[in-house]
Parts: sequence; structure tokens; C-alpha cells
Amino acid sequence: MNSKIDQSKTLQDQVYEYLHEKIVSGNINPGQRIVEKQISQETGVSRSPIREAIRRLNSDGLVSVSPRGGVRVYRPTFSDFNYLYECRLSLEPTAAYYAALRLDEKRRVHMSNVVDEMNLMVRKKDIEKLKTLSTQFHFLIVKGSGNPYLLKMMNQLYSLISFYRNAVLNIPMRLEEGAEEHQAIWQAIQSRDGKAAEELMKTHIQRDFQFYHSMHSGVTDKREDLSE
Repeated sequence: MNSKIDQSKTLQDQVYEYLHEKIVSGNINPGQRIVEKQISQETGVSRSPIREAIRRLNSDGLVSVSPRGGVRVYRPTFSDFNYLYECRLSLEPTAAYYAALRLDEKRRVHMSNVVDEMNLMVRKKDIEKLKTLSTQFHFLIVKGSGNPYLLKMMNQLYSLISFYRNAVLNIPMRLEEGAEEHQAIWQAIQSRDGKAAEELMKTHIQRDFQFYHSMHSGVTDKREDLSE
């Protein structure tokens, strides 16, 4: 968090954004404790705004708070990933279809730059940067659909989907395949071929889940005990 105070935002908002970014980017791992004293030292902010930010993160489903007050980053279960997969499979191919038909020139240029940078990060094997770019790519498609209700639904799922995407991008071999799939989706959108974009996005999401399932089959579906 920048030591310079942003007067346009409350301290609570700034701490919330700081922690939110660290969680969804995977810089704070699922199951890891969030300690108010440590966050205060990192940000230079007192504990009261930190507690308010944690309450917001808890409402978002990004952290879990134990009855004794311990706070940990939410750890999705295998069932959670199943449910998120079902949501993505319904919503994102639809977004890709309409993005191909409605994407404006400004977003078209932005997405082209994101795809080029993603390809570069794959060659460099910069996973952390690639996670951020992959999230941008998918969200630009949702925005490009021009459907405010679809955008609202995906906004509600955005943070939890980040856990899913981070897990998939840590799987060996998925980096290169995922980049090729992103490129194909982008080409279909550029060509304004809605049906192709829809089918390619559907296949991409299915492949993500297949990789995740193959790496985590047999994992016990239990939530972590948060008691201190």
C-alpha cells in the first residue's frame, strides 16, 4: 500500500482494496491467516479501518472469521470449484458470443494488447503476471458483451473465480494450452463470429476444469478449522 494517503478514498476503502488485490492475485494464499497487527505495520493504518475492511472481505466470501476472532483467507472446497465451474460454463460462453457482436473499438484495442502481453508472459513463464492478465482477458469479454445484468452476475462471482483461475494456472502444461485457447477465442471475437467465440470459450472452461479435476481428484472436501 502506498504510504501516500489518497484523500479521495477512506482508509477502510484503501485497506480493503489492498487486501482484496493480495487475495485475488494469490499473494495471500487460501487458508493463510490475516493478522491485524501485521497489516497495520504493512499499511501504516490503525486497526479500526482494518477490521472494517475485513468485515467487507468476509461479506464478499474472501475471508472466513472464526467465533474466536481468527481470520483466514477463504479456502474453496472441491465442491465449490464444481459449482463455480457450472456458473462459468453458463455465463462466460454467452458473454463471448455477445462480445463478438458488440465489442467496441476501445475495448478491442485493449483486449488485443492484453492478449499480446499474455503471450509474452507465457514465454517468460511469469505466472503471477499471467494470472492478472488472464483475469483481465475474461473480464474484458464480459464487459464487451454489453449486457449489464450479465456483468452484475459475473461481478458477484469475480473474486471467487480468481481462486479457481489461480489454481488452474499453477498446473504444469496448462499455461501454454490456455494461451492458445485465449488466442483462438480472441480471433473469433475479432472476426465477429459469435458462435465460434461461444464454443471456444465453452471448451476453454471445460479444459480448465478437466485439468483441475485431474490434479485434485481424491482430495477430501473439507473446510479448514479456523479455531485459534
